[in-house]
Amino acid sequence: MNNLVYVLEVICVGLAIATFLLKTGRGVKAIEVAKECLIFVNNVVPKKKEEKFVKSVTIPLYGIIFLAYFLISDDTNAVKYGRQLLDIYHECGKTGEEGILSLKLAMIYKKQCKYVEAGKLYEKAIKIMRETGNRREEAAAYRNLGVVFLYLGEYNKAKQYLDKALTITVEFGDKAEEASYYGNLGTVFHSLGENGKSKEYLEKALAIRIEIGDRAGEASCYGNLGAIFLSRGEYDKAKEYLEKALAIRIEIGDKKGEAADFQNLGSIFLSRGEYDKAKEYLEKALTIRIETSDRAGEASCYGNIGTIFHSRGEYGKAKEYLEKALAIRIETGDRAGEAVCYGNLGAIFGSRGEYDKAKEYLEKALAIRIEIGDRAGEEVCYGNLGTICLSRGEYDKAKEHVEKALEIGIEIGDKKGEAIDFVNLGSIFLSRGEYDEAKEYFEKALAITIEIGVREGEASCYGNLGTVIRES
Repeated sequence: MNNLVYVLEVICVGLAIATFLLKTGRGVKAIEVAKECLIFVNNVVPKKKEEKFVKSVTIPLYGIIFLAYFLISDDTNAVKYGRQLLDIYHECGKTGEEGILSLKLAMIYKKQCKYVEAGKLYEKAIKIMRETGNRREEAAAYRNLGVVFLYLGEYNKAKQYLDKALTITVEFGDKAEEASYYGNLGTVFHSLGENGKSKEYLEKALAIRIEIGDRAGEASCYGNLGAIFLSRGEYDKAKEYLEKALAIRIEIGDKKGEAADFQNLGSIFLSRGEYDKAKEYLEKALTIRIETSDRAGEASCYGNIGTIFHSRGEYGKAKEYLEKALAIRIETGDRAGEAVCYGNLGAIFGSRGEYDKAKEYLEKALAIRIEIGDRAGEEVCYGNLGTICLSRGEYDKAKEHVEKALEIGIEIGDKKGEAIDFVNLGSIFLSRGEYDEAKEYFEKALAITIEIGVREGEASCYGNLGTVIRES
């Protein structure tokens, strides 16, 4: 017994030192002290005989180690020790602590783009928060799970969980959180192609941000509204909102947000075919991304610049930039971004008529999309593979791929993607000289583009229907 008292006294001193080091920004030193304490306990106390005592004294040590790794962004070790601590909490019946730690671990997995693992932990946290009556953390878990489903392209599920989070948040009267949920819901509706609904929710978020004086949140809303107008082909309106966002970002010194706005403005000029202007804005964004060591943002900029060269028919340059983006995605373990790069490289090879190479890259992208559970990305890959097969005159194979894409689009509620799939099916039947079927699919696509307010898509559908009339 005296031995256990001695051990407890030593651990208390060690914990105090480790906590002091952690709170004064010396996380690595805090980890060293906490690990020395763990070694001491394991060497001095017989684990089988005093298992309960060992667990009780090691819990705070694992807590220090996990938190230190979490704060210094060593995600691999944070997950390793967090998982061990999670098991100990479960064994000791510390349900509340288990729920909070599940939220933190899920946050790390989400940051690593491991959305399936993150989703499982958020679901576990929701169950615990409901059992313990922790409504605020329950709302946080619903919100984060909604965001995970948004990343996975499961938009209906994303909406379902964000709605649950919003209901709880309104109960507490937390205006900032309420605005955050409206913003997230706006993003979901945008992804679903329901731009009217998206705009409605983002304007609700914007009104609250202005009311509570949240300048950063206000800029975010303007940026998201700009993205909606961009997707609708309303470039002047998109530019107006993005420039409002940019002015605030510069005012408050938000370099990351500033880079995002330059990037989005570049996308507007790219959509308008103003390639030099687009490149100018994207290079401004790239400079900031490199300056702030934002590797993910840097990769995104390289990808966008590659798209400019692709649009100009400069395929060698496009490939060079996309391969730079791909190298960073692989280096940082961004599987979703890696899939995007493979898809874009596939598009380049398709444009060059190198269909076997295009198919190879698109299949790499598809494999990753399936692996990480990205249904929206999977839909895009099947659609692109269908386009490659169509270019090769493999009409049955093209139809098979596009029908898979359409099935996913309907399942996840992706109206914009659904319209694209109908256009692709129409193109297949048009190429086969089956004009009635082609007309039917182009009309289905047209109805959706009118419903969701995508003017460019609407114009394209009218053009396709005109081609059917001319050729039939």
